[in-house]
Amino acid sequence: MLRPPPSAQSYGISVEVSDGELQAVDAISLSVAAVPPHHRLLLTGVVDGPLAGGTPKSLELFAVTDITDLSDWGLGVASNGGGSPGVEAALSGSVGAGSYLYVASEAAGFTTFFGFAPDFTSAAINFNGDDAVELYYQGAVADTFGDADVDGSGTLWEYTDGWAYRQDLLPPRAAFDPGQWSTSGIDALDGATDNASATVPAPVRRYLSCGA
Repeated sequence: MLRPPPSAQSYGISVEVSDGELQAVDAISLSVAAVPPHHRLLLTGVVDGPLAGGTPKSLELFAVTDITDLSDWGLGVASNGGGSPGVEAALSGSVGAGSYLYVASEAAGFTTFFGFAPDFTSAAINFNGDDAVELYYQGAVADTFGDADVDGSGTLWEYTDGWAYRQDLLPPRAAFDPGQWSTSGIDALDGATDNASATVPAPVRRYLSCGA
């Protein structure tokens, strides 16, 4: 698995070709740019579940690089188009490159639906399927699903009783781009007792990163 470096790196590459009598050697220097700090964690999935209380209400995050201090990161829910709320749910600890993190409003419904426990729980992750979600890095919006200033009811990105998932190989954006996301449509999870039994299951650990 190739991973981008946390800081800029230069590499020397040498190629030698020989037919047994003659040989040629060439060398180049390759510079690899670092992943910007605010691009190291991505919001990749949003689920508004069908269980009692609308659970699981959950988010999937993907780490592009190793992150030793997740306290730089947090999440917020822009309810009913009310604008960016700032950090409402803080993260903590560390995470390795290529790992997924799950943040839910509570653990019981999430565990019942997906079959494993979330990494974080916060009552702030209390969105409906028409609310935008923002990922913050050091207090600034680094990634978003939905438009924080718009009530998503009736929009292409509405996910009531359904889900949304980031398309592969696409980087985070502070300004929402619906073309970067696939959505299930509303009521796609209705009647399901767990994700596996849903007619259109929510993707889990499916995101393919250009850095992974």
